[in-house]
Amino acid sequence: MPSDADDLTADDSAPESMPRHRQDWKQHDLLATILRRYFYVASHMSGGFLPTWVVSPKEGKDVNESLAEANKYFQKLGWAAKISRTDEWIIQMIPLPERPFPSSKLTLMMWSVSALTLTLAGAYWMEGSRKEGGWFFESSFLDALIGYTLPVLVCIFIASLIQKRTASHFNHRVGHITPIPEPTIALWSLGLFSQTALIWPFGLFLIPTLPRMDARLWEDRKVLGWVAISVPASLISLGLALWGIGLWLTPDYVAISQAQNVAEGPFIIEILGQWLLDDYLTRLIWSHPFVKAGALLTFFGWISLLPIPTFPGGRIMVARSGHMEARSSSNQMFLFFLILAFAWMFNAFNGFTIWILVLTLILPLLLFMGADRTSPVLLNESKGLDLTSMKNIGIVMLVAVLFALPSQVPFDRDDDWNTAIVFDMKTIFSAEEIDERWNAKISLDVINPSSVNRDWAVDYDQFADGLENWAKVWECDGRDALTINGFGCGSVLSPGADVTVVLNLTWTDMTHSPSLTNFSLITLENQLVEDDDEYNHLPVSVHPDLSFYPDSSWEVVLSEGELKRCISIESFSDEQLNVSFPNADQSLEIQSRLQWIEGQNNLEAQYDSAPEQVCLRGLDPVVLRTSELNTIQLNDELFDGGMPELPLIAVVPPQGWNITSEAQLGWGFELNASGALSSIDAVCPLNPSLSIPRAPSTGEWIWDLDVRKISNIPAVHDENQSLTVRMSDGASMHVCSPQLSIEPKFNFTVEEGPELIFQRYNTTHRMWSNMWMAAYNGTLLQSQGANFSFYSSSNQSIPVQINYQGNGDQWTTVRSMSTLSNGWNSFEFSPSDSTLSTLWFEHQDDSLVIHLASYV
Repeated sequence: MPSDADDLTADDSAPESMPRHRQDWKQHDLLATILRRYFYVASHMSGGFLPTWVVSPKEGKDVNESLAEANKYFQKLGWAAKISRTDEWIIQMIPLPERPFPSSKLTLMMWSVSALTLTLAGAYWMEGSRKEGGWFFESSFLDALIGYTLPVLVCIFIASLIQKRTASHFNHRVGHITPIPEPTIALWSLGLFSQTALIWPFGLFLIPTLPRMDARLWEDRKVLGWVAISVPASLISLGLALWGIGLWLTPDYVAISQAQNVAEGPFIIEILGQWLLDDYLTRLIWSHPFVKAGALLTFFGWISLLPIPTFPGGRIMVARSGHMEARSSSNQMFLFFLILAFAWMFNAFNGFTIWILVLTLILPLLLFMGADRTSPVLLNESKGLDLTSMKNIGIVMLVAVLFALPSQVPFDRDDDWNTAIVFDMKTIFSAEEIDERWNAKISLDVINPSSVNRDWAVDYDQFADGLENWAKVWECDGRDALTINGFGCGSVLSPGADVTVVLNLTWTDMTHSPSLTNFSLITLENQLVEDDDEYNHLPVSVHPDLSFYPDSSWEVVLSEGELKRCISIESFSDEQLNVSFPNADQSLEIQSRLQWIEGQNNLEAQYDSAPEQVCLRGLDPVVLRTSELNTIQLNDELFDGGMPELPLIAVVPPQGWNITSEAQLGWGFELNASGALSSIDAVCPLNPSLSIPRAPSTGEWIWDLDVRKISNIPAVHDENQSLTVRMSDGASMHVCSPQLSIEPKFNFTVEEGPELIFQRYNTTHRMWSNMWMAAYNGTLLQSQGANFSFYSSSNQSIPVQINYQGNGDQWTTVRSMSTLSNGWNSFEFSPSDSTLSTLWFEHQDDSLVIHLASYV
């Protein structure tokens, strides 16, 4: 049986009973009781959804420290205390969100889909601009994955770790960055979108943090500011690093094959790139994929710094200035108009650009959430932001915004990637007389505005009239690897490069001064297609630095039914002009004056002001072509105007010329089945690929110049076939040389009349209006020069008219006829002993006129 001592021991060792409340505590009472451990709770404020009390700090306690200790305890219960200050301290209890962090499966899925869209975007950026063998691998997929996708995702992951580490430093927990994929890039990969239709080609649409940072509870403004700026600063820093590495790895040249979307560098890259790299802007066209990855990171980083609600920039603004100032209506309207002003400066309203999408995103957020002072939630906003943190956050943000400031167009399409070479030059040059030699420099700038290497070459027109007395030397500046038929300058010009070449002209005629010289430079450019080179011409005019000079050569023109010899005069002075012909032959003792200046009685004239033309008239066309009249003197200067040609006229019947395989009835000496015949009022084509009018298998072979206006002249070889060539009355024609020249071999006009073929010295001519002969003192310039034949294809007789003129004894007719019959008709004349005898031919009213003149 137990003793009393044992009972006493048992009672003493029993636990002491604990008093209990007669009623269960409500949650409101529990929170108030816990709050009293850290604050003096004065009263409860009713009317709100969340429990709120008026409090005051306990003696010797800092209100901020007390709040931090209270929240440390409340966090275990799923609550947080938010303090604010009006006249008194007010604490409001806020329940912590339950399970705010997304599942790992959702995060993994978003990263995986983003990796896919990023790889498609990398293929988009690199299409047509990969170097030979690829950047990393021959596979374009692996190139996009290694060069674009992995750098972007790794940098985003690093930025996410930096954000989490920054938040952890302040005892806060934030989620990982969860990239949001951009779906339209997949439509491009399926061929549903063209490259030009992709306005947002990055592969990512947004780079947010989940859970949303504005939905998190922040201890104070310092924590909010440093965590908010960590991701944009990280993205911009890593993006700038990728920009630098990518530009360093970009080769000098990559042969692109299509138009590229070019990433434009942010401000600091533009400054350093153009300073350190001469070809910086050109390299951007085929830049390394790291450059494109850097462009994505810096662009998204800069956009996130905009002071827009829910953006990191909006949280930074709240952290530095507080809700009252950051979310005031006046400041929000100021931001609204400031953003519109920058949008206008960035040409955001000039078409549908990437900035339209940015404005579509940020303007609604600014208008509808700009005045929301409940987001983000600061538990201790009244604590403020210390001066050091405010300054440091401001410096980081300023540097990030300035360095990452995007170009007016963050990426631009290089639609001019295959633009032709530009040959830039002025057209009029002046020749100066230095040390009694005339010299001129023809400067030509060759510019390659395209994004590919271009072959080019240039030379002067080797067959141009008027360059005979100019010594021509090219200064190619080392660019002489390519030429045109072995002459001129040329090279391979890299993208964006330019070069200047100079053609030096030196006048070699020591007797005469140069007249106006017109010629062309022939340019050659490779068109990226084999055997598809393109020739062009650049007109050039060189004039002497004189007050008066001829600006044309001598020409024989028909005026008022008479022929005259004219030359145009250019005047830059109001001085009197004296015109004379110092070489006019005085050795012929002829009673008649053969030539005279129009409006004068001799070959000398004085003009108070220079006329536009000086014309000579003569007794017949032959005496107008004497070489003694080539030299004209204007005041003290001598000029050689050259020998003019008589106008060429083709007499063509309505049914056309009949070209046969017979040598005497073919094209004739001037045409000779070579070159091209054209009725187009333009210069001759350079190196043309012109087909000829092919002979039909059956039927008549006809070439109508009104229908087929230009063609190579076809040869007729079949004895049983002929070619009918039709030309309209009054048409102007020119015959182009097969050589590389824009100048025709000759021009002629068409008159309707009988088909007559002229033959002399066993050479036939279908155009005989410039055929002539002269004799001095009864001796022909060429033996048998007055023996010739005419072939008539008409079955009707063609009248022949012999016209005698002059004051000397006339020619003797050895063999002649009054009409031309079908077939060959022979003529022979013998000149008299007159001092000068001339012979020439003319077509008048379907008849042949033979002019015979003699002068004593």
